[in-house]
Amino acid sequence: MRSTGLFRASSFVTQGYRCRRLATDYSVPLMTDVKCVKLFVEALRRLSYREKKIDMSIDCISSTTLIRLPGFIDCHVHLREPGDEHKEDIVSGTASALAGGITMVLAMPNTKPALTNATVLDLTEKLYEKKALCDYGLYMGATVDNFQTISDIAHRCIGLKMYLNTTFGDLKLDNMEIWMKHFETWPHDMPIVVHAENQTVASILCLSEIYSRSVHITHVARRNEILLIRAAKSKGLLVTCEVTPHHLFLHRDNTQFILNEYGNMEGFRHVKPELQTIDDCQALWDNIDIIDCIATDHAPHTREEKSNKENPPPGFSGLQTVIPLLLTAIHNGKLTMEQLIEKMYTNPKRIFNLPDQGDDTFIEIDMERKWVIDDKFLLTKSAWTPFIGMTMHGAVHRVVLRGEVVFVDGQVLAEPGTGKNIINLRGELNQIKTIKTSQNLPLENKRSPSHAERKRQRYISEPSALDKPENILKIAPTLARHHILSSLELNRAQCREIFTLARYYRNCQLHHRQIEPILTGKILSHMFFEPSTRTQCSFTAAMLRLGGSVMPFDSQVSSIKKGESLEDSVRMLMSYADVIVIRHPEVGIVQRAANVSRVPVINAGDGIGEHPTQALLDVFTIREEIGTFNGLTITMVGDLKHGRTVHSLAKLLTIYSDKSISLYYVSPPSLAMPQDVIDCVTAAGIPQKSSTNLEEILPHTDVLYMTRIQKERFTSEEEYQKVCDLYKITPKFMRKAKKHGKMIVMHPLPRLDEISTTFDSDPRAAYFRQAENGLYIRMALLTIILSK
Repeated sequence: MRSTGLFRASSFVTQGYRCRRLATDYSVPLMTDVKCVKLFVEALRRLSYREKKIDMSIDCISSTTLIRLPGFIDCHVHLREPGDEHKEDIVSGTASALAGGITMVLAMPNTKPALTNATVLDLTEKLYEKKALCDYGLYMGATVDNFQTISDIAHRCIGLKMYLNTTFGDLKLDNMEIWMKHFETWPHDMPIVVHAENQTVASILCLSEIYSRSVHITHVARRNEILLIRAAKSKGLLVTCEVTPHHLFLHRDNTQFILNEYGNMEGFRHVKPELQTIDDCQALWDNIDIIDCIATDHAPHTREEKSNKENPPPGFSGLQTVIPLLLTAIHNGKLTMEQLIEKMYTNPKRIFNLPDQGDDTFIEIDMERKWVIDDKFLLTKSAWTPFIGMTMHGAVHRVVLRGEVVFVDGQVLAEPGTGKNIINLRGELNQIKTIKTSQNLPLENKRSPSHAERKRQRYISEPSALDKPENILKIAPTLARHHILSSLELNRAQCREIFTLARYYRNCQLHHRQIEPILTGKILSHMFFEPSTRTQCSFTAAMLRLGGSVMPFDSQVSSIKKGESLEDSVRMLMSYADVIVIRHPEVGIVQRAANVSRVPVINAGDGIGEHPTQALLDVFTIREEIGTFNGLTITMVGDLKHGRTVHSLAKLLTIYSDKSISLYYVSPPSLAMPQDVIDCVTAAGIPQKSSTNLEEILPHTDVLYMTRIQKERFTSEEEYQKVCDLYKITPKFMRKAKKHGKMIVMHPLPRLDEISTTFDSDPRAAYFRQAENGLYIRMALLTIILSK
C-alpha cells in the first residue's frame, strides 16, 4: 500500500500515531522519550558555545505563521554609555533592541559625561562605531551655555534634546530665556526634542508658535497634555509627540504585581514622568490617532539601585517588550497593524529625517505565539522589567539587518560594530540614489536589462521571508510599478516577498478570513491572443478578490482585426487600465508592449518564450509541498523545446544555485531543452543532465514536472504522433519512484494523456494544488505591482 501512496485508516486515529507514521514515511528523525529530548537539547546548548550557532545557508520553512514588518525605530533610548556601564552599555542595549525587533535607536545625551559638546560627541561616536549591534543616532543635549557652540556640530546629531522638567541627570533647563536661545540658534531644519510635563507643555507650544518651528514632545503621560497637543495640532502648530509603552499599559492602580514580584520596593514603579491614573492612561488610547510615535524611553537601572528606599532612580527598560506589548494590543483590538507601522517606523523616519532602511532590513513576527514575560529572557543589564508576568500574544521571531540575520529565536547573531551611524548611513544612501539603474528609471523609459545585468541582479540577495502580515501591504515593495516579462528579472528577495504574501492570501482563503479590498478602483486588462483557462481566470479572480475590476480585451472583435498594431492597442489600454496582462503566440512581443506602456505589463506567455508567473507559482508550490530546495532533484519531462513553462522555471531556479539542486531533462531528442536555457542554468553552476529514459531518472527525482506535447506547435501531424505517447504517469509506473522523503508530481496543465486520471488521488499528485496556488501568486503579484 505504501508504494501506491495509500494509507490505512488507522493512520488517522490519533495525532500521536499520525506523527510517528509521518516521521517514518518522510524519513524525519523523531524523539518520543522526554528524557532523551531534554538530554539532546542540553547537548545542543553546550555545543553552541563551541561551534557556529546557526548555519544560515540552510534553506528552511517554518510551520509557524510569520509576518514580515519593517525594522522598527525607537526614537528615545538611554544606553548609559559612557559613564554608567553597570546599568547598560552599548552592546547590551543594542542587543536588547534587536531582540525586540528594533533595528534603529536614537540615543539620549544624559550620559556621564553628558553629550553636550564636540569632545563628548567624538568619544561617543567612537564607542558606538566599535560596539553598536544595530543602527543608531545621537542627540545633542542642551545646557545653559552651549547654545553658541553646538550649532557647528549639529549636522553630526539627530536632534537637540532639551530637559524642561526633572529627570535622571543634571541637564534640566529652568530658564525660559535659555530655551529661547536654543530655539534661535539650533538649525531650523533639525528637530528639537523636549522633555515637557504639565505647564511646560503649554510653554513649549507657545515657543513653537513664536519661532514657527517644529518641536517633538517626549513621553506624554497625562490627559491634559495630550488634549493640549491635540488642540495645538488642530490650530496648525508644528508639534509632534510620543508616548511610552509603560504609560499606555501601566497606571497607578494596576502595578501592584510589580511590587509583589520585586519585594514591595516602590522604586520598581518609579519613572519619569510618573505613572498616572487610569483616566490618563485611557486618554492616551482615546487620542492614539494624533500620537505620532511610540518610543520606549528605555532607561535601565539595576535591581540594587531600584531597591534603594531613599532615592531610587527613575526609569524602566523597554526595548525587548515594546513590540510584544503592541502586538498584544493589536490582538485585543486596541491598535491596528497600520498604526504600529506608522508610529514605530513611518513617523519616526519622517520626523527625524531618517534614511530608508531598504528591502533587506526587516523583522519577522510570530503573531500566534502566546507567552508570559519573564525577566530571564532579558538581555539588558538591568535584568528586570515592569511588565513581568504579563501574557503576550505575538513575539519577534527573526531580525534581518542589511541582508544579514542578526537575531533569530532568542539568539543575537550580530557582532559589535554591525550597527551604523544614521548620519553616515544617510549620506551613503543618498549617494546610492544618484546612480540610475534599470530598477529606478521611470517606467516608461525602462527596458529589460541585458543578460549580463540580469545575471548580476539575480544574485543581489536576499534575506528570506517566510510569511507576510496582512498589513505589510502598505509598505512599498521592490517590484512596485515594474513590468514582469522574464524570470531572469526576478531575484530571490523579490520572489520571497511574493511567496510570503501569497501564503498570507492562501491562509486567508483556507480560514475564511476576509481579504482587504486594497485594489479598489484599480483596473486590469488582459490581452489574450491564445486560449487560456487557468492563467486568464486566475488573474481575473485575483483582481476581483482584491477589490479591483477587470476590463476584457477580445482580439477577435477589437481593432486588431482591422490591422491595428499591438503597440497602438497597448497605448490605448494603458489609458484605461492600471495593469495589462498579455498572452501572445509570438516570442518577444510582450517586450514590445512594455516598451510603449506607462503601466505595468505582465507576460502571461509569449509563444515558446517564457511564462514567468507560472514559474513563480511552480517554485512556490515546491516550497510549500516539500519545504526546502536543499539538495532537490527536479526532473522536467515532455515537450521541453516548446514549453515556455519549463523555460521560465529553469531560469527562475537559478536563484537557488547555492542549494545544491540538480535539473534533469527527459524528452525525445527533437523536443530537447533549448540551448539558451541550458546555458543560463550552466552559468549559475547548477548540474544538468539530459535523457530520453524517464524510468532511469525517476528513482532519483524529488519533483517530477510533467508537460504535455504541444500539438499546436508542430507543423506535421506525423511528427506529433511519433512523440505524443512517449511518457505517461500511472500508479503502476510511480511505484518506481523514490520511496524515502517527500516526492511530488507537478504539471502546468492542461494535461492530455501524460498523467492518468487514476493517479489523481495519489498524495504525490500536486498539480491541482499547483493550479490553485496560481490564484494566490497572482493576487500577491498584483498587490505588489500596484502598491504605489
